[in-house]
Amino acid sequence: MKKTLAWILALTLTGGMLAGCSGSGTKTSSAPEEKTTAAAPASEAAKEPAGESAAESTAASGNGTTFGLKPLDERTTVTIGFFSGSCHSMPFYIADQMGFFDELNIDIEYESFINGPAMMEASSGWDICDVGGPGVLNGMKNYDIRMIGVCDYEYNLAVFARPDTDIVSDPKNPETWKGKHIILPTGTNLHLMFLRFLDSIGASADDVTITNMDVTSGLTAFKAGEGDALCVWNAVAYNAEDSGFVRITDGKQIGINSACGLCATPESLESKPEAIQAAWMMYYLTWQWCQESDENMKKAVELYVESCEEEGVEADESICKRSMDIYACPSVEDAVKVMVTEEDDVEGKADRKLLMAENDLFETLDFFITMGSYTDEDRVKILSENLVDPSVAKACGETLKSLGYIK
Repeated sequence: MKKTLAWILALTLTGGMLAGCSGSGTKTSSAPEEKTTAAAPASEAAKEPAGESAAESTAASGNGTTFGLKPLDERTTVTIGFFSGSCHSMPFYIADQMGFFDELNIDIEYESFINGPAMMEASSGWDICDVGGPGVLNGMKNYDIRMIGVCDYEYNLAVFARPDTDIVSDPKNPETWKGKHIILPTGTNLHLMFLRFLDSIGASADDVTITNMDVTSGLTAFKAGEGDALCVWNAVAYNAEDSGFVRITDGKQIGINSACGLCATPESLESKPEAIQAAWMMYYLTWQWCQESDENMKKAVELYVESCEEEGVEADESICKRSMDIYACPSVEDAVKVMVTEEDDVEGKADRKLLMAENDLFETLDFFITMGSYTDEDRVKILSENLVDPSVAKACGETLKSLGYIK
């Protein structure tokens, strides 16, 4: 399968908001010609009638699908805002390539990005996406995007330096960082993570110079000698590690809650609700499938490598396997729970209880509020307009309960 990808390079800070840089393109895929035995759907024994797709045959005959979900009555296209090289895009890609979406009478198209804010700017071109917390907030503030799920608690957000530098020899000394040149994509979880690191050692953004650069270009520039430190994520972080750069710290060491979200546009929620619900369930059920056997995970890693190759992200099997090993996607049951369960506002700011997902997202928002990038009014808007929208999770929860996936 061939895909095209037209990268958009740098974006800048605008309107007091942290912005980022990204790339986008369109690619259309279809179900693969072959499936592994482990992935074979329950309906595969039924032969496909001539001139009719497997999913159309399944829908017509009432035969089962891999996960027992009911196919849509009409063939429907769902366009995914795809985060190139990221673990949290893989459930969509794997489900597509294994034919799981085809079983449900769904065609998948992609719009590819390497950063969250630009994904939000292009939200008119996709129906559902996976994106980091800062991208979610950008989309809510500027484009009324709805967060409909938590897709990852991103740990592999890392700071790297060259092995022969004072940063490596004395990384927690704030004096070490003064005047240093840092390469990272601004307005992203990496930006948040790095600022939290500086704060933890008594330094601040005023002590350093930050150059806004996407992670793939950033690693290339760092290899060429630019910058004193580099912040990258996902497969690119392991690429940096394998290139001999030293991991100074990362999101897990700092202990930040870097929640990433599944998001949908208001238009897609209104015009194709059943398709969005199907895509939501397929996302979490596919990740569950990946973990059910070594054979399934091996196939998932192979597809991750394939996706990175198509997206122009440098990664091999070892890098993709390590990325999958720390991918913190909620279980099917937890994916519903975090979107429907209420609890106290951790910061005590709201006059009502929050959804667990709202508290997760607000850890990122409240830090950006302290930086002046967002305001308490933005927080109020998210709550008053229900931009963390539990409706999809509630509907999917009922279906998943009826199928025995959750209690």
